Amino acid sequence: MKKGRKEKIQSELNNTLLNIITPVGLEFSRNHLILGENIGKIYGITKYPQDIEYGWLSKITNISNTICSITFEPIDSGLFIENISRSISRNRGIANSAKDPLTRSRAEKAAENGEKIMKKIDQQGEAIGKMGVTLMPISKDEEIYKKTCRKIESRVTSLSCKVRGLSNLQEQGFKHMSPFYSTEEEVENMISKIVPLSSFIGGFPFASSGYNDGKGYYFAKDSSGGLVVIDPWKREEDRTNTNFVIMGVPGVGKSTAVKHIVLSEYMRGTKLIFIDHIGSIGNYVKI
Repeated sequence: MKKGRKEKIQSELNNTLLNIITPVGLEFSRNHLILGENIGKIYGITKYPQDIEYGWLSKITNISNTICSITFEPIDSGLFIENISRSISRNRGIANSAKDPLTRSRAEKAAENGEKIMKKIDQQGEAIGKMGVTLMPISKDEEIYKKTCRKIESRVTSLSCKVRGLSNLQEQGFKHMSPFYSTEEEVENMISKIVPLSSFIGGFPFASSGYNDGKGYYFAKDSSGGLVVIDPWKREEDRTNTNFVIMGVPGVGKSTAVKHIVLSEYMRGTKLIFIDHIGSIGNYVKI
C-alpha cells in the first residue's frame, strides 16, 4: 500500500468458518423453537399409566428425530400413601354409585391399580419418586418435523399417557431438558408425577431400538422402526459364530431375505454352499 492512500480490501464471506466461530441461532416462539437450521418443539408428559407394560418408556425414547430427557427423584412414601388411599376410596365410591357401566368399570380399574401400588409399597418395599419426561422433535425438514410431532402424540397416547405441548414455555422447557441448565420449577411442577420405581425401571428407558453393527448390510426394521444392520462375520462376547435361523409365516419375505444375504456375501467374495432338502430328496449346489 502506498503512503497516503487507503485501499479497501474485499474478501468473500466464508460461511463454513462463520458457522464454526459464531453461536448457533436460537429463537423461541409460543409453540416451537428454532435451533440453527432446525425447527423443534418441547413436549411434556403429564400423565403416566398406572398399569404399565415392560419397555413402555423405550417406545417413547426411541422415536426417530426426537431428543428425550427423563428425571427421577426418589421421595418419601408416607404422603403418597395417604393420597393414594384417598384416591382408592373415591374411586370405590364412584364405582358403587355410577349408573354408567363404562364409568363404573374405569373407577373399579383405577381402584384396583391403586391397591396394587399400595401392596407393592407395603409388602414389597417398593420405592417411589417424581418422574418427569420431556421430548423435543427436531429436524431441518418441516415435513419431517410435523410427522415426528404427530408420531409423538399418537405413540404417547397409545401407551395410556398424556402428552402436552408446552405453550408459552418453550424456552423454559428447553432449559429444563438441557444438561447445561438448572431445573425449571414451572415446567417441573407441570410434568413431574409420582410413580413407583418399577414403572421407571420396567420401562427400560435406555433400551435402544434397532440392531446396528455399524457395517454389514441392511436386513429389516424392527417393530419400533429401528434399522437392523448386521455384519454376520463380526465376533463379540455374545456372538461366537455366524449361525442364524430365518423363520416366519408364508409370504413375509424369508426367501427374499436369504437371496439378499446370498447376493451380498457373493459380492464380498464369500464361498457359498446351498443344500435344499425336501423330504428324502436333496439338492447340493456350490458357488
